[in-house]
Amino acid sequence: MASPRITFRALGTPELRGPDGAELQSILARPKLLGLLSFLACSSPRGFQRRDTLLGLFWAETDQKRARSALRQSLYYLRQSLGAGVLVSRGEEEIGLDPERLWCDVSAFDAGLEEGRPEEALEVFRGDLLAGFFVSGAPEYERWLGERREELRRQACGAAWELAERAGSENNAAAAGHWAHRATKMAPLDENLVTQAIELLDRMGNRPGAVRLYEAFARRLEEELELQPSPETKTLVERIRSRTEVQTEGAAVSTAAAEASRTVGEATDELADIEPPEEVDPSGPSLRSPDARGVAPAGPPVRRGVGFQRAVLIGAALMIVLGVTWALSSGGTSLDPRRVVVTVFANETGDPDLDPLGRMAADWITHGIDESGIVDVVPSTIGLAPRPDLTDLQVSRAGGAAALAEATGAGLVVAGAYYRRGDSVEFQAQVIDARDGRLLSAVAPVSGPVKAPSAAVDSLRHGVVRTLVVVLDPALSVTSAATRPPSLEAYREYLEGLRTFRRVPQQMRDALRYLYRAVELDSAFLAPRFYIVMAHMNLGEPAAADSNARLLDAERPRLTELQRNTLDWYLAGLGGDQMAALEAARARGGLDVGVQALRANHPAEAVEALTTGEDVSGYYFQWLALTEAYHVLGDFRRELREARRAREAHPERLRMLDAELRALAALGRIRDVEQGLDASLLLPIEEVITQAHLMRSAAAELRAHGSHQASLDVADRATEWFRSRPARATRTWTHRLGLAIAHYQRERWEEARALFEELASEDASDLDVQGFLGSLAARRGDRVEAARIKDRLDGFSNPYDLGAVSLRQARIASLLGERERAMVLLRDAFARGLHFTVFLHTDMDLEPLHGYPPFEELVRPKG
Repeated sequence: MASPRITFRALGTPELRGPDGAELQSILARPKLLGLLSFLACSSPRGFQRRDTLLGLFWAETDQKRARSALRQSLYYLRQSLGAGVLVSRGEEEIGLDPERLWCDVSAFDAGLEEGRPEEALEVFRGDLLAGFFVSGAPEYERWLGERREELRRQACGAAWELAERAGSENNAAAAGHWAHRATKMAPLDENLVTQAIELLDRMGNRPGAVRLYEAFARRLEEELELQPSPETKTLVERIRSRTEVQTEGAAVSTAAAEASRTVGEATDELADIEPPEEVDPSGPSLRSPDARGVAPAGPPVRRGVGFQRAVLIGAALMIVLGVTWALSSGGTSLDPRRVVVTVFANETGDPDLDPLGRMAADWITHGIDESGIVDVVPSTIGLAPRPDLTDLQVSRAGGAAALAEATGAGLVVAGAYYRRGDSVEFQAQVIDARDGRLLSAVAPVSGPVKAPSAAVDSLRHGVVRTLVVVLDPALSVTSAATRPPSLEAYREYLEGLRTFRRVPQQMRDALRYLYRAVELDSAFLAPRFYIVMAHMNLGEPAAADSNARLLDAERPRLTELQRNTLDWYLAGLGGDQMAALEAARARGGLDVGVQALRANHPAEAVEALTTGEDVSGYYFQWLALTEAYHVLGDFRRELREARRAREAHPERLRMLDAELRALAALGRIRDVEQGLDASLLLPIEEVITQAHLMRSAAAELRAHGSHQASLDVADRATEWFRSRPARATRTWTHRLGLAIAHYQRERWEEARALFEELASEDASDLDVQGFLGSLAARRGDRVEAARIKDRLDGFSNPYDLGAVSLRQARIASLLGERERAMVLLRDAFARGLHFTVFLHTDMDLEPLHGYPPFEELVRPKG
């Protein structure tokens, strides 16, 4: 019996699953690894590839030594992720994949064509090769991918046309139309192919379909190339038009419906009637699209009156009036036809108090699609932080839905609106092909009481999911959802908490009040809990964060896969297991993989995660993590470049200037550091981040990179800044602690000691104060006092200290010359969850460990 194989679907949105069916996110989340695997699996001819070829594709701009090291690490990681025997070698220079252990749809497609089985080949052709995928910084790979993508599309188009002609010769009109439709979809601007398809449809008796195919082609040609069809094609279509009789489906179709139908017909860009009518579940509402005349095809005994047909058609026409522009030239071919995005529903009630319903409907439909498992759906705010520039796009804005689809790679858009009907609210929704704006299907309207709309939202969710089943594949099964929408009152509080949360850190506490109110109003509403956990973590309240995360863990069966991965990331981080947190982040995907990789001392992976796929520039915290990862890797010039890009985007943020100054200090550009600090005085303070913070940070970097006197001078500036503050500020704990640390950096030990002892007399439980007092005792050679404070620090330990206590004890041991003891404490600190960041090389109390092999091995970047 053949052993279970890994499944790699590269046609369309990439999928990679292990023998147990689980996604291999460890590869999918890392573009360069996925690119490497795709080249090995999808190249033609198939077989082994030389290492030199792989180096040229992915590391052409890297020196030979580093490139080969990167390739070795990537191949090692692939072997670990794929399992034994999948990646094979021939000699020392050739790499390949064992086809018995890894199945790839591209290989199956090629085999189907080679063996004369085009229909089987097209069964696996879900879309373009690695649709929407790219690898940053690998132009040769991108060129190969583009060429291979075009080659496969051309072959698929040829196979579809071959089947269309075969069906035509057999007088099978439905099959001929189906395959002609697929062929022209893959070559929408090929006039010769379109002409042949028009002639085929005409021969099969589908003259209206032939005319609409021509009209769609003519519009695309004009919009994309500003050209007209050839005179020969125009003449052909005029002959068909002259033979076409206008047919209607009885007197039931009113003039208004016919007018709306013509408006929709002008808006569509593909043949809607080439495909044979799809079967519909007779037990549910009719979910099929009307045909080109506005009449539902004959079928099961579920009927809708003219009023419903007219509403669907006029609704679609109104979408055109509202200005939904579908830009084919802006990347339509990169949209995944099996990926859905849900827009915020438009509030047409005239009541602004009902605005939250639009977001609630979008969120809950997204949640339902995700639960159903029938199709990939773009995550919404139902569980995770979204991109704010995308979540506020609405279909009622010109180009909004098209822009949302383009930004998310979704080939399908669910859009809709809601209306007031007396004491009820009615929801209407449509499923639209984002690639051309074609209305694929309208969802049966649902309504419910204005004061309690949750049941209506839930019905709408099920209606949309059923509609997607019909649009995508009538044979797909849908799992029943065990969850329900939240109450409108709870959802209002959630939305307000979400808006406030994004104004971090100034209003994080206010955000918590709204979010807790949401779960008080509806304890089954889980989305606010995710933000509650994050808010408590950002506020430095790990115990509260952990208790809320445990509440979510108890509801794990109700969570989506993405939510479960996010929860695992939270729990691992709160538990101090940074590697487990990294694995969970990899499974979750997204830019936070880079943030977590940095914390786990995998800065190279952090850079890769933060520079491939989604643009990091829209994310403040992740952008800072990218600059820090470059710093840890010693690539200060790239760090400086990214920091300056960040400053251009956020010129008022002190943190962005801090990142630039760190890079300048590491490069020894002292004058530039001084000018940057001068510029900082013109910027507003960011809560705990002040100009003194930048001065202390720059002083630490200058000291770490050999500019000792410059470091002391900058620390002097920090002490002067503290002294220049208003009297009311100088009395605060934060101000006095900051001044004490600045004195410490300036090596004014007695001034620092006096301030720290004063603070300790007020609060003996402050970890920072006690840690610095221990370091000062060690520096003046008072081993007894240093040891006493180090022992006292044991009492500060708690399950959430993430190694903070052990780090301060390690500093004292380092200054006492106890290097082995210091290393034991440092390893314990990292085992407890201490983050690997830039502080390790700038911590002046750890300087006695520099050059000590165990320390250098500990801080060496891994991965």
